[in-house]
Amino acid sequence: MQPNGGVPPSPAAAGTAAGSSGVTRFTLTDALPPQHFSCNPLDRTYDKRRKFDGTSKQDEVSLVVVAGREVCIREGSGGEPGAGLGAAAADLQALLLNATDPELDLNSDSICLTWVHGDQAYQLPLYLLGQDRTERWTFALDVSDCREGFVAFLRQGCGLGEGVGLQDLRSALPQLSRDAAAIAGQATALSQWHQCNRFCPRCGSPTAPVESGLRRQCTADPTHKAYPRTDPVVIVLVESPDGRRALLGRNRKFTPGMYTCLSGFVDQCESVEEAVRREVFEESRVLVASVAVVGSQPWPIGRYGGCELMLGCVAKARSYEVLVNTDEMEDVQWYDKEELRAAVQMYDAAASSGAQEGEEPQSVAQLQEQSLEQLGFFIPPPLAIAHHLMRAWALADGPWFPAVQPATGAAAAGGAGGFSAAAAAAAAAAAAATVTNGKL
Repeated sequence: MQPNGGVPPSPAAAGTAAGSSGVTRFTLTDALPPQHFSCNPLDRTYDKRRKFDGTSKQDEVSLVVVAGREVCIREGSGGEPGAGLGAAAADLQALLLNATDPELDLNSDSICLTWVHGDQAYQLPLYLLGQDRTERWTFALDVSDCREGFVAFLRQGCGLGEGVGLQDLRSALPQLSRDAAAIAGQATALSQWHQCNRFCPRCGSPTAPVESGLRRQCTADPTHKAYPRTDPVVIVLVESPDGRRALLGRNRKFTPGMYTCLSGFVDQCESVEEAVRREVFEESRVLVASVAVVGSQPWPIGRYGGCELMLGCVAKARSYEVLVNTDEMEDVQWYDKEELRAAVQMYDAAASSGAQEGEEPQSVAQLQEQSLEQLGFFIPPPLAIAHHLMRAWALADGPWFPAVQPATGAAAAGGAGGFSAAAAAAAAAAAAATVTNGKL
């Protein structure tokens, strides 16, 4: 893989020969660098984790404190910030306990830490994450049921001070190193999943964590088992038929001024290519021909409390006209390559300026405000795969795919990527859609 922020290989290396359907088949390339939340330093091999039996002679175990999507961090601990854009570095606040500590129960199926607060004893669940480079076992300690009391205990009882606390992982991400972000992502994803699966989806009985938190099991019927899930999401940079523009959009929940790649969940029994074509058509009524998968990113801070796998794609449009589906999107526009390249390079300039002059570089918020003033829009920071899709396309010489003849009239309606001609025509004429010419 190429270094973060490097110039991508030539677009010709990003795809394979199209089949009879005109779709570039599932092909991973080196077009994108490794993404945040990937490259976890823990050894999380499933068979090794299953061998954990609580009788290890290892002197210490490490506990990463989490509560749903929040993770315990220590501010101002030094190290490299995750975003490289001036955020104050922080690190995970792990707890080191002796494996034989009487408050630790590592020999049961539902391993836990007993913590007494006032006159109440909490059985705080532990979820096995893996082994670090010293072969020390690392766990997520879920304090969702007593988060405020446990934070006070860490600050006062453990003498860690006010610099320690639980913070939403999304807001903490720019401060964390890549390794810390990957471990925190795994820990918070497990915490969220366990919190959302306390009852059996088949019979409604309570469930309990088993196999050191690797799954849950129904307390009424042991054949009812649940495993942590990941929801696949396609996120796509759509290139115009002439290869000079990219299709970006925004919904009403975005920060004002931010435009990014179109995205959506993969439906059941749907291929990645089909999901790309459907999502782009639903949100913009733009037709897609070729699709290439160029990278992926785990995303434990998903929209609905779940862990998502972002499947990064580049696609070739075969129509220009944009009809914004206002039920899903606030705006969708074509952006010239020069505009997108300028938006990408603003992040590079901000990072290099601080490094060269010894000054504090701009924060992400300051950079985005500057981009909005100068360009009229800004794009997501390098923490998200959307940024790297736009970077790879904007910095590449020439188009990603060969030019195609734009579809028009009946041909456009009849090739809407799995939609019938009648359905495509009806959708294009829907009253809820708003016509825009974007940047053309």
